[in-house]
Amino acid sequence: MKIVGGTCFGDSPLPITDLKPASFFYGPNGSGKTTISRAFAGYGSLELEPEWQAGAEMTIRVYNRDLVDQILRESNRIPGVFVLGENSVDAQNRLDEIEKPGGERALAVDRYERAQTSHKDAEERQADAQGALRTAAWKKYRALVDEHTTLLPAFTGQRGVDKNKDMLVTRLLERGSLSESESLPELEDLLAEAEAVFDSGATSRARLTEIGEFRWSEHDGSALLDQKIVGSSEVSLSELVERLGSEDWVQAGRQHLHNAEGLCPFCQQKAPEDLAKQLEAMFDHRYTEQLEELKRLAEAYSFWVRSLVEVIEDWSAESISYLDEAAYQKALGSLNTINGVNEKLLEQKLGAASEPVAVSASNAPIDALNAVISEANTKIDAHNRLVESQKEEKPKLAAKCWTYLADVLLSEELQAYKQKSVGLQRGVDSTLKRKEEASAAIGKLDEDVRHLQRSVESSQPVIDEINRLLKRSGFTSFHIVNSDELDDGYMLARNGVQLDEHSLSEGERTFIAFLYYYFLLNGREETAASGKILAVIDDPISSLDSDVLFIVSTLVRDLINRALSKTDHVAQVIVLTHNVYFHKEVTQVRHKEEGSGRRYHVIRKSLTDANVIEAYAENPVSTEYERLWSEVRRASQGVQMSVIGLENVLRRILENYFRIAGGIWEDEIVQFLDPAERPVLRSLFNWFNEGSHGVFENLHYSPSQITQDVYLDTFRHVFEKSNHYAHYEMMMGAKESQGAD
Repeated sequence: MKIVGGTCFGDSPLPITDLKPASFFYGPNGSGKTTISRAFAGYGSLELEPEWQAGAEMTIRVYNRDLVDQILRESNRIPGVFVLGENSVDAQNRLDEIEKPGGERALAVDRYERAQTSHKDAEERQADAQGALRTAAWKKYRALVDEHTTLLPAFTGQRGVDKNKDMLVTRLLERGSLSESESLPELEDLLAEAEAVFDSGATSRARLTEIGEFRWSEHDGSALLDQKIVGSSEVSLSELVERLGSEDWVQAGRQHLHNAEGLCPFCQQKAPEDLAKQLEAMFDHRYTEQLEELKRLAEAYSFWVRSLVEVIEDWSAESISYLDEAAYQKALGSLNTINGVNEKLLEQKLGAASEPVAVSASNAPIDALNAVISEANTKIDAHNRLVESQKEEKPKLAAKCWTYLADVLLSEELQAYKQKSVGLQRGVDSTLKRKEEASAAIGKLDEDVRHLQRSVESSQPVIDEINRLLKRSGFTSFHIVNSDELDDGYMLARNGVQLDEHSLSEGERTFIAFLYYYFLLNGREETAASGKILAVIDDPISSLDSDVLFIVSTLVRDLINRALSKTDHVAQVIVLTHNVYFHKEVTQVRHKEEGSGRRYHVIRKSLTDANVIEAYAENPVSTEYERLWSEVRRASQGVQMSVIGLENVLRRILENYFRIAGGIWEDEIVQFLDPAERPVLRSLFNWFNEGSHGVFENLHYSPSQITQDVYLDTFRHVFEKSNHYAHYEMMMGAKESQGAD
């Protein structure tokens, strides 16, 4: 909880943690105990910010000095304690049926707890199955994004996975099934899109230039490829050359005629005088033009082949990556093969023009290559569109990546989990239904109880019980009677005469108020929905004598034990006090009492800074007498101490135990000892009296460690020889041998 306000704790809200069913606060006057109790009571500007366990808010009932003034503030009236009245016997019986041990509410709570346990088990089985899915899903998810980091942005950002395994499972399970029109994405496509969509620095890609075809029909020489190109047939020599089929051989030999020195370049005989003229006439102008056409065709084809290489070399590496590599190499290899064959045939035709050749003029290889290029350009265009519209495309691509992860990589795991989860979920739903039904039954019974409580009224049995407690506590001079003026109220009376509250002592007022408070907790009044009460008790023993203190302590212990039982409507008790004895009485764990469920707090008071609260698992508060013995234990264990301080400690213990509590003086103790020991003991008492009331002058006496040890040992002998050694052992916290010196 937090307490806002209260100057003793500073300007900041005061946090108080580690509260248990029974919590004890010890602190001196002015440390802030009343501030804490007033915060619970909603006093003035103080605010309480509680954190209720499991959200079950309780009704807060506070006892402090404000309540004392409130109870006795006007006309001696005590506000009514609401209990079952004489006119509501049927309601009483019905309440007993509901609230008694083993009654309807207890059975309903048992059904609820069993349903809650079953529901928890069902949820754990569902969680185990989901945990197995989480492990498998996380493994494949990490493998995907670690190998392909460009896909990681699809799984991060708003409601992203990042390092959250539970979010991964949540996103996977909330996905619906693919529609019939949807197809499973390919990893290659996702990676290509991711480069354009998720990379803020992504740029557009240049399209690949397609390959133009070689148009044979546009070149005149293409018609000569399958024809025999020969010279003029009117020359007499032509008939012989044609008959021999030596046109190409003769044409080639012509080139050497001018270097033959009058000999025939073909037969090495003396050449006829008109041989040159006949050869020139044989290979006339028409023949030469045809050869030129063939040359131009061959050159055009070679230029086209070289242009193919230049086009491909101009492609960027980024754009080439979009090509289907296998299809591209196949189409390009086929085209290169055909081009090589065609170039050889053209070369062959130029060397032997009279021989017809058949080149491949088909566009199929080019069409195949361009088809691969076109497919790559389609991907490039898609990439460029994605780059231009990244903001719109990111969620679309992220959805595709989730589809790939769920319906491709984790398809089997998700299907298996969903099949198993159906049965597990039925178990969760059915146990939840039983739990809700049981909770509704408890709520109905609590509503019945509240309805019955509205029929109750002040009753004589409660007045009688309070009066009996007053009588047992020694307050016989006054008692409580029904108020004639205030419905559901009480009045104080002495011998039947109304009593002026101002005639009561402080202790009497405090005791009356606490009895009212105690029965208020036992009474049946409207409480929070949980039906539970938080009791806050602030110093209920101011100005009380020892008998009343004992009874108040007993009643407080009763409330504490009821809270620790976890079955009573008083579910939590907070006690604040400055009295060491009262603190010891209510905190002491006695035989068969519950030791757990307790927490101890000490309020530290500061003159300059804000007061602080320290929490302890064990009780840190002891009585003054116990603290004196703790100093003796420290000295006996060899802790260096002031000898003068130790003298005062020993004197106070002996005076409290022997003189004050036991009425035994040192003269009587000495009689228990042997004559040889008496001087030592008398010396010890003398040392007590001298050292505890003054400071030794070193001129006459210088105490030493040996002196301290001797008197500590003699101190032990006092208890041993007076038959009070058991008390010494108990206070020293260790068994010692009776025969020790």
